Amino acid sequence: MKRNVFPFAAICGMEKAKEAILLTLVNPFAGGLLLSGEKGSGKSTLVRSARELVDAPWVEIPISVTEDRLFGSIDAEEAIRSGHKKLLPGLIDEADKGIIYMDDVNLLRDDLLSAVLNIREAGGYRLERDGLSEERKTAFTVLAVMNPDSGTLSASSLDRFGLFAEADPSCDEQARQEIIRRVLAFEKDGIAFRAQWQEETEALKKKVEEARKALGSVEVSDAMVQLAAVYTLKAHVAGHRADIYLIEAARAEAALAGRKYVLPKDLEKAAEFVLPHRMRKAEEQQPPEDMKPEQQEEENRPPEKEPEQPSASETEFSHPPEAQPPQMDTEDADDSNHEQNEDNAQMSNPRGQSRERIDDADLHVNLPPMWIEPSKDRKPKKGSGKRSLTMTDLMQGRYVRAEIPRAKTSDIAFDATLRAAAPYQRARPSNGCAVVIRKEDLRSKVREKRTGNIFLFVVDASGSMGARERMKTVKGVIFKILLDAYQKRDRVGMVAFRKKQAEVLLPVTRSVDFAQKKLASMPTGGKTPLAKGLLKAEDVLDMLYRQDANQDPVVILITDGRATSPLNKGTNPVTDAMEEAKRIGRRHIPVAVIDTESGFIKLGLAKKLAKAMGASYFQVDKISEDQLLHIWRTAANR
Repeated sequence: MKRNVFPFAAICGMEKAKEAILLTLVNPFAGGLLLSGEKGSGKSTLVRSARELVDAPWVEIPISVTEDRLFGSIDAEEAIRSGHKKLLPGLIDEADKGIIYMDDVNLLRDDLLSAVLNIREAGGYRLERDGLSEERKTAFTVLAVMNPDSGTLSASSLDRFGLFAEADPSCDEQARQEIIRRVLAFEKDGIAFRAQWQEETEALKKKVEEARKALGSVEVSDAMVQLAAVYTLKAHVAGHRADIYLIEAARAEAALAGRKYVLPKDLEKAAEFVLPHRMRKAEEQQPPEDMKPEQQEEENRPPEKEPEQPSASETEFSHPPEAQPPQMDTEDADDSNHEQNEDNAQMSNPRGQSRERIDDADLHVNLPPMWIEPSKDRKPKKGSGKRSLTMTDLMQGRYVRAEIPRAKTSDIAFDATLRAAAPYQRARPSNGCAVVIRKEDLRSKVREKRTGNIFLFVVDASGSMGARERMKTVKGVIFKILLDAYQKRDRVGMVAFRKKQAEVLLPVTRSVDFAQKKLASMPTGGKTPLAKGLLKAEDVLDMLYRQDANQDPVVILITDGRATSPLNKGTNPVTDAMEEAKRIGRRHIPVAVIDTESGFIKLGLAKKLAKAMGASYFQVDKISEDQLLHIWRTAANR
């Protein structure tokens, strides 16, 4: 009996998603489809209903699938009976010449998803496990569904999906009423409801079958190849997958239309599904290498009339030029004057009070639901959380695979142990047991669990950070990150340095209320004791490592690099900062340096600090939430 699924033709709305599914079913070389949509939009129902449109195997891969079930393993029953090793095929083999469907694909293990997509591209794989070595050939089409609220896919995984579509729910009142009527009718009598839509379903199935047969005769002219290249160039895509998938999707469009040649309108329709998840912004144009410095300065000189600051969306990451002779621009002069006025105020004020500024946090920063991609590591860690997958040596967490134990273990993988012992049963003397297991057969479980991350901000709170409301944006983003960290059980801390000292403004914590109070009261102004800020960050790291030596915190340094306050009296502040940066670099932890230095003349000191720490380096004129989140992802996934 066939599964009583909702008829494809009876689904109301989501026309673009339907078209993308038909293209995927017609042409397996179009690269598969990733359908994204909010919860309750009907995306899973839509994809599952497509199984009746093709006469081919349909295999569903759950997010809890194991490597043995996915790729296959030794047939223990056959090994015990005959004493020979034989492969028990997995889901990949069962889907040969058919469809693989993955629901909530963004929750599937990254390594398993990457393997499935690689096998689809290669048309086969080589299996090396349990003493087996086999070359397997297989061909299948991938249909996947994801909810962006529960996480995103990596750029490499997205690029392997040929087509992408969004399942937009119907907002029209009449459409929503019709959806309700059809769902209620299906739930009341599914067989009768399917019978009502049988004719439309058969018509769609016949259309797909005829298009699949006609696909081989669809020709692509040189003009269409050239047009496809123009589309991909204008979208600034990386690599050449987009070009190939665009041609294949256009061939499917032509086959569905009953034509044996591709027209520009076919490419235009195909581009709606092939390019959206690959499009990138054009890289900032760099001046020619042979241009003289005077010409570069003339090109970069802002207009004299009506100067405007770039908006957050227009600001792009750029790399500063090499260090120039120390000249002071307007902002530097203002910062220097601010510091000098502050020193004069301290000398004239017997109470030691000085002028300073407190910026409010920008709490209107909109962050995406999953603004940091989960990272994996191989070091066992303690603690709990919901952010990053990590290996655990405790008898808790998800069983992902088995291995030969390196030491005495009580977490036995019974399935893998039986498979290891099965081929030798006929040669072993029976001791009254159904299966004779020896010490060399034992396998232990490898488990994975989710833990929280630790993020330590080291923020320059000197006078220059008060310009252009930089500190206001930084406070707002850190506060938003802390809110998300509370949900994912992460911990966030912050070290601030200004005047002649550095302090732990926010201890590593999950308390949102405590963090909000500390961030709101953080002042801005004074000199830049950069070396003391780095030294204080090292103290925090030492404390974290004393708590758990396997921790791997992420450090994000926000500064212009222009140290003006030394570590000790009589020393050079820049030299002190470089020495402390080298000490952090020897820890080999993820570090990101955000260079806030601006103006036409840049000393590039923050860039040198990043090099000394082995850190990711970014130079921005104005810190925006989008840029900081991009830096956050880069640092966390090193």
